[in-house]
Amino acid sequence: MINIIISDATTNNHTLNLKINNGTTIEMLITNILMKDINSCKVGVYGKLKELTYTLQDKDRVEFYEDILVDPKINRRNRVK
Repeated sequence: MINIIISDATTNNHTLNLKINNGTTIEMLITNILMKDINSCKVGVYGKLKELTYTLQDKDRVEFYEDILVDPKINRRNRVK
């Protein structure tokens, strides 16, 4: 068993600690454990996007990212105006 941390930006940065089996991939985590739609997820580990075939390691921080609708630079420029 390994321990991982899940941070989900799509649900107000909700954090969750989980114990999962060795050899679990990101795809297995999303579909079997979290029961999320795999096509709507952008997933990374410690801030770097990972493939769905990435095998999770002990103490990994799995992060679910929300889609960026507006470029932050443009958004700041518009607020100044």
